[in-house]
Amino acid sequence: MPPEAIFPDLDRHHRNTELECTMFIFDAPYISDVAEAFLIESQAPLLKNEFSMESISNKANQVSEDEAIKELERQNFRWVYSNSENAIGWIVKTFGADSDLAKKIELFKNKGTFRKATATLFPDITFIEIPASEVETFTFDRVGSPFIIKPSVGFISAGVHRVNNSDEWETVRGDLLKETEETAKAFPKEVLSSTSFIIESIIDGDEFAVDAYFDDENKPVILNILHHKFSDEHDMSDRLYLTSAEIINTHRAPIEAFLCDIATLGDFRGLPFHAEIRIDAENTIRPIEINPLRFAGWCSTDIAHYAYGINVYDYFANKKTPDWPTILEASGTDTHAMAVIERPTPLSDNQRFDYDKLEESVSSVHALRKMDYRTFPLYAFLFFRVSPETSHELDMMLTLDPDAFVAS
Repeated sequence: MPPEAIFPDLDRHHRNTELECTMFIFDAPYISDVAEAFLIESQAPLLKNEFSMESISNKANQVSEDEAIKELERQNFRWVYSNSENAIGWIVKTFGADSDLAKKIELFKNKGTFRKATATLFPDITFIEIPASEVETFTFDRVGSPFIIKPSVGFISAGVHRVNNSDEWETVRGDLLKETEETAKAFPKEVLSSTSFIIESIIDGDEFAVDAYFDDENKPVILNILHHKFSDEHDMSDRLYLTSAEIINTHRAPIEAFLCDIATLGDFRGLPFHAEIRIDAENTIRPIEINPLRFAGWCSTDIAHYAYGINVYDYFANKKTPDWPTILEASGTDTHAMAVIERPTPLSDNQRFDYDKLEESVSSVHALRKMDYRTFPLYAFLFFRVSPETSHELDMMLTLDPDAFVAS
């Protein structure tokens, strides 16, 4: 389906005044048809860069760097959205690491900086940051209890491990740097780096991901809540995310209160973000990380479009708040899922991934997005729906072996 066909009722010649205050920066590795359709139909200003010229229709309103810089300065560097953390490099290069926007990004993107900034809000989360050079000599006894280790600047769960004891640490330590360095080759250093790692205490509870933004009053506006499912305690993958009326009805109010606490750390008006949190048995919410400038990566935030008819780019650009009671009443009892099908190891030239077989593995597909698995460690993003009668497909997807879909 061409991008223009997704929102045929929008008048591309009509420029909403709010959109003139919102800057979009799209960069590698991926743009979805939903995102591209929004850019074309809304004519929201889009920074012209190498990726946009190669991968986005020239019907979008692509503006020069000079125009983008003037607009960002005029808006005090608020109301800017990027699909990709690759944009961080351009922002730092253009405005400097000491600029207000770069400092906001650094506060959230660098996990060590974020833990220090939120230490008074969450004093029970302990952490240590170490350079890569100390990984080889770091011992489990220095912490003495189970911990999570991950890159201080990370993405797609690369290099993230749970360690329960010294034997497990010996195994993790042996592969950690190689694993992280190999994945980091596909991304800029602002997105994923193997130069330092953060070791932090285990945060108990169910994991959730939240796409939201801070409005003109520095209050959070939630656009979706996803339950991040794992196969076991050692599973740190991004394999499966679920959203439903029940999930949002249950957790929206307490998550809004949690995000209001985060807002006390600074002026984040006009900042979109993707938060990852855990909610324990006492309903206490603690942050895993908050990723600034974007929603769920690789345009997987579009699950809100498939599940609820919410176009997150439109809601952000026009400063809209979802009418959740009305939306959820109409959404029914189905669960909407997003499966990230990772590529465990590179394929040989004579091997290929069988997308038809993957799509046939579930009964109701919203969309199947094929990835460049020769370049990136991902095969696909699969968006699908299950009813109470087909919910077993979620467990199947959670334990799915990607190699079973590789053909010669």
